[in-house]
Amino acid sequence: MADLTTTNTWLAIMAVVSLVEFLMVCVAGVFAYRLYTKVMTTIDTVERVHIAPLHARADHVLNEVEKVTDRLARVQDSVSEVFKQMAGTGSAVAWAMKARTWPIVGVLQGLKSAAAVVMKNNGRKTESDSSYGAM
Repeated sequence: MADLTTTNTWLAIMAVVSLVEFLMVCVAGVFAYRLYTKVMTTIDTVERVHIAPLHARADHVLNEVEKVTDRLARVQDSVSEVFKQMAGTGSAVAWAMKARTWPIVGVLQGLKSAAAVVMKNNGRKTESDSSYGAM
């Protein structure tokens, strides 16, 4: 029968190498877990110390911006209503003034035309003036 000592030696070497590999994987897992806990602790600390206050301030600023925007919208609506009322009132005043002053403007235009004719003729009668009376 064949001697199995060489085979057993190689099997023992393979078993030891497998055991060393298993221990290396376990140690790598422990180091990875410790690194993970440190990273998570650091992230939690950064979030608690830096990000949470910044987030709170940003929320406060956004709430203030929303309040100001709402106020501006209400003010804009109020100003629009005032302008509409003023436009309507202005139109009514302009119509009333035009209705009351058109006779005065007509009289003034007539006086201006009469003064222009008198100034043009310097008070002298012309042939055209006498022809009007001849008809």
